[in-house]
Amino acid sequence: MKRVLTFLFTLFLIITSLGNTSNAIAASVVTISEPTHRLSSGVFIDDQLATQLLPNGDLGLLIYPPYRGVRDWQVDPATISEIVAMSNGYNISNGRTPTGQQLAKDWLDRYKKVSRLEKIYPLTYGNPSNHWLKKIAPEQVDYINAIGKVELDLFLGKATQAQLVSNEKRQRLSNYDENIFNYAQRQIDLLSTLVDKKELDPLQLRLAQLLNPEIDKDRKVLLINDFNKLITQYRNKIKITGTKFTITSEIEELPITVINDFKSTVKVKLSTRVANSKIVVESVESIEIPGGGKSQVLLPIQTLASGSSGLLAQLTNLENKPVGYPVNIALNLSVISPVATWITSGAAILLIIAAMVQSWRRVRRRSHG
Repeated sequence: MKRVLTFLFTLFLIITSLGNTSNAIAASVVTISEPTHRLSSGVFIDDQLATQLLPNGDLGLLIYPPYRGVRDWQVDPATISEIVAMSNGYNISNGRTPTGQQLAKDWLDRYKKVSRLEKIYPLTYGNPSNHWLKKIAPEQVDYINAIGKVELDLFLGKATQAQLVSNEKRQRLSNYDENIFNYAQRQIDLLSTLVDKKELDPLQLRLAQLLNPEIDKDRKVLLINDFNKLITQYRNKIKITGTKFTITSEIEELPITVINDFKSTVKVKLSTRVANSKIVVESVESIEIPGGGKSQVLLPIQTLASGSSGLLAQLTNLENKPVGYPVNIALNLSVISPVATWITSGAAILLIIAAMVQSWRRVRRRSHG
């Protein structure tokens, strides 16, 4: 009996020791995250990332030196995406010859090798400040996390951990910066009522990337200005072609061309506002525009007077919320409508009647005199 108790006690100590060792190993956490080095077009700003991928670079030192033990990895899918893009060949905005393609290939191969038996926890795509992401895009956080996890799983060829890691560091944003991000999210939300949400992923993920607290001040100015141009490009994917018309008859239908540069077929409405009372325009209901195509809308218009006029045309979604940019359409009205003729003729008749009455009064005064 004594031997049995001794054996059980010894076994307990071994299990406890193994448990403590396991906990100690699990405490070794390595984070792979780097603020974006690219413009929204995919062109690299410089070749700094290539330097960091060297065996003695910041990212190289995380994977190249021999390591005994087990590591848990916290990985930003956006960082991996940029290294993959570099490994496929890339350009630098200043025109210099890139040096990092092979470095990126070697780093990716090495990372897959050293992490194949270890746990990997995805960071939110771009490793943004959780505070700002929840404030600017609260309804998109889960979606952004899901995209990042799927991208990372595909790259690694295995499932990462379900538990995602958030960045609780606060990023300093000016009022201008915050306004740009809020404006971008409003445009994403509006466009998502028209097109497949996947088409807006580059814009949504770019927003998350730029909320990374580690982006330095000078680079942030460059990146946010670049991002503002990207927003304009997306907003301009559904548009009305600006034009001028000369109207020569009272009732006409103006051919308005609407373009859709998204892949999804969209349904929109055309809202108009006239510049003056010389014209009357009827409303246009739902317009369907094929993906990558255009449609021509016949806009009914009635002319009430000659001269110059115009329309402010705006596309909206089916809930009457504006999408794209408004367009001014100039109108040259070179026709006198029957309405205008009737008004002119009526005024002339009234003048004649007034003159006849005046003459009759004069005759009466003379006869009584």
